Amino acid sequence: MNIRKWKRGAAAAAALILAIQSPISEINPLKTIFAYTEKSASVDASSLNVRSGPGTSNSIVAKLSKGAAVTVIGEASAPDGALWYQIRFTSGGQEMTGYVSKSYVKFRTAYTSDADFEAFLNAEGFPESYKDGLRALHAEYPQWIFRAHKTGLDWSEVIENESVVGRNLVAASSISSWKSTADGAYNWSSGTWPGFDGSAWVAASSDIISYYMDPRNFLDEYYIFQFLLQTYDGSLQTIDGVHTMLEGTFMEGGSSDGSSAAGQNPDGSSDGTGSGQTSGTGPGGSGSESQEETSEAPSEESSTEASAETSAPANGDAPSGSGNPGISFEGPVAAVSKHRTGLLMEGPGDYITSDGPGAGSSSPSSGSGTAGRTQTASGISYAEAIMNAGAQSGVNPYVLAAMIIQEVGTGGSRSVSGTDSNYPGYYNFYNIGAYTTDTMDAITRGLWYASQSGSYGRPWNTPEKAIIGGAEFYGTNYVKAGQDTFYLKKFNVQGADIYKHQYMGNVVAAASEGYHMAEAYNDDLKNSALEFKIPVYNNMPASPCAKPVVDGSPNNKLSGLGVEGFNLTPTFNMDTTSYDLIVDQSVSNVNVWASAIDSKAVVSGTGSFDLQSGINEIRINVKAENGTVREYVLNVVRQVNGPTYSQGAGENTSSPAGGGSSSSGTGEVSAVGPGADLGPVGTAQ
Repeated sequence: MNIRKWKRGAAAAAALILAIQSPISEINPLKTIFAYTEKSASVDASSLNVRSGPGTSNSIVAKLSKGAAVTVIGEASAPDGALWYQIRFTSGGQEMTGYVSKSYVKFRTAYTSDADFEAFLNAEGFPESYKDGLRALHAEYPQWIFRAHKTGLDWSEVIENESVVGRNLVAASSISSWKSTADGAYNWSSGTWPGFDGSAWVAASSDIISYYMDPRNFLDEYYIFQFLLQTYDGSLQTIDGVHTMLEGTFMEGGSSDGSSAAGQNPDGSSDGTGSGQTSGTGPGGSGSESQEETSEAPSEESSTEASAETSAPANGDAPSGSGNPGISFEGPVAAVSKHRTGLLMEGPGDYITSDGPGAGSSSPSSGSGTAGRTQTASGISYAEAIMNAGAQSGVNPYVLAAMIIQEVGTGGSRSVSGTDSNYPGYYNFYNIGAYTTDTMDAITRGLWYASQSGSYGRPWNTPEKAIIGGAEFYGTNYVKAGQDTFYLKKFNVQGADIYKHQYMGNVVAAASEGYHMAEAYNDDLKNSALEFKIPVYNNMPASPCAKPVVDGSPNNKLSGLGVEGFNLTPTFNMDTTSYDLIVDQSVSNVNVWASAIDSKAVVSGTGSFDLQSGINEIRINVKAENGTVREYVLNVVRQVNGPTYSQGAGENTSSPAGGGSSSSGTGEVSAVGPGADLGPVGTAQ
């Protein structure tokens, strides 16, 4: 027996030696993955393809925008030997994995405890939930200065006021959770969202407003620029920076005769007329960016691609969502409907003016794609005009460039073409005074404003005059009035006109403009002492507000509800969720039917129900396509001398016609025993 034991032990030892000599991956091929230290990183390319495997021959599973947060979870070599990272990221609200070239991944600088910086954060009064984001930024850019703008406002009060219908808008093509269902924002009978300033924009939900108003969601090296102070500083802001921002837009470069018009690449090749159009029917957006290779990412794996919010219904991101705040840059102009001007525009300055002369029938509501030339009428470049505008207005020229791109798009719009049939030869680069009236679309209204003689160098009958005059308007009425960041321009949480005097309705505008402006700051500028003014509110949620990602119809209301042969009290209304019905003691069974307004909603709880003595609660649930559930309750009471089936037939006896699906006999039925207090419906037997 001892010999056998020795042999077994020797065999086990030999097996162990062979295992040690074998490659680890043959024993446990996942061991190297488990051993990899996960690292937080971000995308360092305008638009990055995420592929199913290492190498460009693999399929694209997602696209991530510049600055998107990712986690590197592994490494692998492509067939050509190049190193690729395996990453984990969030897209459309779901966690995904894929592979990207290591060339376009930027690892975050590790934060080393800095007692002076920690003391500064405490002295400024930043809450703990802000500090991790600010620490990461400080590690990367130690010269940056972060100021806490203590608004003194309660967070819930702020969201309630900014959620007033019409004050904040999203593109009509956004996912449903971005859209409000408050009174006046959603038509439950038709299942549609009425437009503001035409059909392109609808009221924003409080959830998406909360996300874009929560500064903690934007503490990264790109979106932080929506909090940058906007005053002019000639030592920091250069014409080279403006040129960088104008690359890929109708204002980039071009010959001295101005032959490169918007809608064309600088080399004269056509992009098509839709590359940067605005519809002229909504607030604050920009044109979609042209599909070109970027200088920072020359390979196939990265391209300048900021898909329009209006063309990305899956999640509203551009490109498809990442964990970082993906911002889309396309949308109509900064305007609000005539009857809503008081929600945004009240305040100092002359933003609100008379409606102007009638424009006849409504003018065309989409941009022509033939915006101004690469040279202004005086022969100077757009970059020079913007620099001059900054110096004269006291506003950071990078801010002005970002605003123009946000307002008229990278390809320009009718606002800056000079060829509008109603107001030819006039320009409005910032869409000042642009809102829809009974006789004018938003762009026409803005051009009427530009055509008038008066303040800010009007009439704006050259691009240069429009750029400089609009900058003076903005500097006077916003920057010098305390709305001196993109965030405060969009969300006015300071001063006497709180929640009003907001430049545009588009809820993503501040983040989008900040992203655009970040591109103007090269490494040298980013390493200077830039100052950021970051709002802080009272009683904020413990963690940053999440971006809503649910899509599908929210309509969970019934179009009809009844019990065959009986009348309900009160008469059915889709907004009434509780009904009473008294039946005779001899009635032992009732048939309940219900139909939903939306054919995609699912109704449960209908069918035939046996009645117990006393109160019987029958619950009918309507589950909308987006998963939300509304409950309707029938309180059925058996009572001596109550109506019988034949006696009670009335207006609520018809069977359902159309509407959503239903299921029989699945509702919850409960009975309350004899002697229960039934209030007005009688006494149980």
